Amino acid sequence: MVGAAAIDNVKTTGHIQNMSKPSLRADILAAGLEALHSRGFNATSVQDITEAAGVPKGSFYNHFASKEELGAAVVEQYSLRASKRRAILADASVEPLQRIRRYFEAMIATARYPGAPGCLLGNFGAELSNQSPAIRERVSAAFEDWTLALAEVIEEAQKAGKVKKGVSSEAMAAFLIDAWEGAVLRAKVVQNRAPLEAFLEMTFAKILV
Repeated sequence: MVGAAAIDNVKTTGHIQNMSKPSLRADILAAGLEALHSRGFNATSVQDITEAAGVPKGSFYNHFASKEELGAAVVEQYSLRASKRRAILADASVEPLQRIRRYFEAMIATARYPGAPGCLLGNFGAELSNQSPAIRERVSAAFEDWTLALAEVIEEAQKAGKVKKGVSSEAMAAFLIDAWEGAVLRAKVVQNRAPLEAFLEMTFAKILV
């Protein structure tokens, strides 16, 4: 349905105004997430993204003021996807320590080497923390959300006597995420899952229990 503003324009100019399509934003965002995750922020141009999305370059600026604004939106989209993956942690039918293990096992299973891009949060954190305050803030918020979600399950496991006490669940969750991010980086360097599997073994043999 043509909006009133466009109808008025037809009356005065004889032409229908160009109206940005909401679906184009989703297409650009999806292409941006894929490109920025696989190539990195600074190595990817706006043209790379619009070509991948199959849209004119000019369409980009109808939806995003800059590549930095897109990058911030990409972090939010990536974090949303990650939060859905954390449904494993919320499965109350499984005891909490096993949920944590299954969660990390599921992430290891999706890591494809050679060529796995790693964690976008870690990648952007390393590349852009001193370059883009807006993106850094969103990466920090995503890490905080992740930490709190993991901490809830660790606390359950502590109350059940399955995870050692004496360290707050949030501090333990933050440590595990930091260790995971380091393992992901190492796995990118050696191009295999060995660091991720070592993380899993140490976590459940020494750190949590």
